[in-house]
Amino acid sequence: MRILLIFFLSLSFYGNEFKSYDAKFAFQTKFGDFPLKRYFTVQDNQVNTRVKMQVFWLKYSLDSNFEIRENEVISLNTSVQDPFRDDPKKFTASFSGGTVESMQLGILNYEGSVLEQLASDVQVRINAKQGVNSYVLNIFDNTKGEVVSKNYRQLKNEIVKTSFGEFETIVVVAESTNVGPIKYFIAPSLDYLIIKSTATLKNGEERVLMISEMPKFLEE
Repeated sequence: MRILLIFFLSLSFYGNEFKSYDAKFAFQTKFGDFPLKRYFTVQDNQVNTRVKMQVFWLKYSLDSNFEIRENEVISLNTSVQDPFRDDPKKFTASFSGGTVESMQLGILNYEGSVLEQLASDVQVRINAKQGVNSYVLNIFDNTKGEVVSKNYRQLKNEIVKTSFGEFETIVVVAESTNVGPIKYFIAPSLDYLIIKSTATLKNGEERVLMISEMPKFLEE
């Protein structure tokens, strides 16, 4: 199956057009709310992004590196600690085009480019900023250990209320036959940050990731 990162504008877009930041979120589930921290560090077109979350006594973390070349995000590598997936609970993976290579998971080949999960979020931010409202991404699902093709389309803008104010957001939904839909709420006034996302599971349960404090944008 081919990937179409389609119809990007010809304007160049580099990593330093997004600011580095630290942000705190709340992961809302039927089991309770859990604090999640996200770090985003930009140097030229190189980006490192990290997520850390404590769920009771279990630690969940992602640490990923990628590049932004013009309008396209290119995954390089990732380190995953996920206590909720089948073994291995920890693994690393490197990306090269349609190949995902991991000592723990083996080698996975896919036609077209593949993005790691955190990198795909940044591609969504770029596309929102550039006005791209319909596209397809192939994403390596860390939990499933497989590539999932998702169709993205922009919906009507919505106002999101946070603990530090209200923000108009660009709403994008990602849909796939493999997993339930995910909605992204992107705030242009906050550097096109995804301040909220909702994931609907196959059983109908909805999980929400909501920003809990004003993000701290870091000085260059």
